Amino acid sequence: MSAAASSRHLRQLHGHGLVSVEPDPADARARVYALRPERLVALSTWLDQVHAHWSERLEAFRRHAEGERP
Repeated sequence: MSAAASSRHLRQLHGHGLVSVEPDPADARARVYALRPERLVALSTWLDQVHAHWSERLEAFRRHAEGERP
């Protein structure tokens, strides 16, 4: 991955609150990124909800396609 692509990716993660950023005290041009685990828990919870919803909908579609009664 190029440095420019990494930088864009990190900007997106920071913009959505998934990482924090601080200047590197040893190098004024560098930044130190850190994951924000509490934000990842919120993301995981949301993904679990989306997964449960679509699993239910796909199972209902499967039953319908196979002619099963609810």
